[in-house]
Amino acid sequence: MYTIVNKKKLRQQMGTKALSSPIAMLPPELMRGVIRFVVSSYERHAILQLSQVSRSFRQTVLDMSWLFTIANWDRWSTSLLDLWCQRARAQPLTVSLSEGIIHCLTDGKAPELKALWESYSRHWGTLILQICPGADGGGMIRFVERLLQCACPLLRTITIICEGYASSAIPLHLHPDCLPSLQALYLDGILPISSTSLTSVTEFTFSCQSEKDWLPLLDAVKGCCRIQRLMIGLSDYYGYNPIVFPVATSKAVLSSLTHLEIEGMDVRLTAAAAISQFLGHCDIPKLKSLNVRIRYPWSPGPEAFEILCQSLVRR
Repeated sequence: MYTIVNKKKLRQQMGTKALSSPIAMLPPELMRGVIRFVVSSYERHAILQLSQVSRSFRQTVLDMSWLFTIANWDRWSTSLLDLWCQRARAQPLTVSLSEGIIHCLTDGKAPELKALWESYSRHWGTLILQICPGADGGGMIRFVERLLQCACPLLRTITIICEGYASSAIPLHLHPDCLPSLQALYLDGILPISSTSLTSVTEFTFSCQSEKDWLPLLDAVKGCCRIQRLMIGLSDYYGYNPIVFPVATSKAVLSSLTHLEIEGMDVRLTAAAAISQFLGHCDIPKLKSLNVRIRYPWSPGPEAFEILCQSLVRR
């Protein structure tokens, strides 16, 4: 004998059971706390898993637009990227692109991705780019320059890492009018060049690979009149030949700088002299903290620290 099932009644019973589920009865603030605990910037798949727990969890996930600000631009399809960014709504996006993807974009091999990326330029909040300019004769850096000419009203942080060896920093031409909210520049092997001052930048990190980079670095720092935090890395890519800083024609007045950090490899106890020279090139009236990190290839003797302390005291 077959039993005739009342579908309407069955749906009502299932709905009653779902509503009585402890998960479905969680208050929204507790659901948001659980979601924040589970999801991290490196676990985007957890967002999709949580959205399938229950209808209320799905709605809570979709209401938390900041969850969708980070996507995998290297591997996801353009349709998924577009949907993901739409769910971020007005939240600033964090976009990270590897050297391989930028190489494809530069060569015109991913036109759909390029068009999608440019279409969201007004929503960029953080850009993290890896380039290898030696691979294509500088085409990547020119490609990045053209993209940064788009209107980027929300872009606050730019991080560009130059992969591979370069005898000196590669210039990157910026247009401050397109970057009104830019606050932080983290550049490795890249030197910012601008026709006008980068007045909005308050934090600047730069790797000085050669004595050729020194004066351009000072010029770039002078253009950041509101800079508050400055970190300079003194790279040692030239064997045991220390960087020799040329004499500056005028001091850089850094009236807003409060935190200065200098890091470098000391192979002939010359890092102290390099730091002293930098302080001799700059007038820093409001400096509150100086963090000096020196990496020694061997255990340093007390004379290294004595030279450093004497140089800093004199300045």
